[in-house]
Amino acid sequence: MRCLLLACVLLCNLVFADEILIVGNNYSIPKIYAEGDQPQGMLVDILRYAAAAMPEHQLNLHLYPWIRAYKMAESGQAGIIGLSWTTERQQLFDYSEPLFYDEVVIVVRHDDNLVFNRIEDLKGRRIGLGAGGSFGDEFEQARRQGVFQVDEDNGPVSRLKKLLAKRIDVALINPGTAGLRRAIALDPELSRRAAEFQVLAQPLKRDANYLGFHKRLEMGDFLAKFNQHIRRGYANGDIPRLLARYQLP
Repeated sequence: MRCLLLACVLLCNLVFADEILIVGNNYSIPKIYAEGDQPQGMLVDILRYAAAAMPEHQLNLHLYPWIRAYKMAESGQAGIIGLSWTTERQQLFDYSEPLFYDEVVIVVRHDDNLVFNRIEDLKGRRIGLGAGGSFGDEFEQARRQGVFQVDEDNGPVSRLKKLLAKRIDVALINPGTAGLRRAIALDPELSRRAAEFQVLAQPLKRDANYLGFHKRLEMGDFLAKFNQHIRRGYANGDIPRLLARYQLP
């Protein structure tokens, strides 16, 4: 009996050894979001595609508000999907290949004459973005220097309502105009007032999204295999076909 119990313990350890917890944002439609209790979206489809080719690993994806997901990854509790690159984050995380390039568009009120070509053009503006969000070193440097003020929120619907109410001057929305259309469609007020928004011709940036793990988790071997499947999926057209279903502009 003792030997049997020991064998069961060893078997359980083997079963659970390859479970990998990954977290992400629960509200970035259509990129990644929760529908009921089910993860959905472009990044979810890409992750599932790679997972199907790696049956030796069980990838468990759970979605939370971004700031909670990021704190879990920052403390080494989980990997995180949808991570942008910054110099500061590179000190903490091992990154995958880019999974998806996320266009971050600048949305203003229809009567705003803002012309954007470089980050300094946002000087003095109040910028709305998701809590815990970051869009690279240039954006973070401008934030630290006080070029603009940042107003963090829990999603694009509240961000766009703040824009209409003139509580912010700029709403950063992703992925692209598809993210804007989806946010507007979710709320009756935004739908009625959709003509009051304009998307500037120049996006803030085309932001690469990654899968990342805290360095102390030592996930380099896993990421090397994962990256092979991501590269193959783009090379043979599988991943572009998955993304085409979302009808991005």
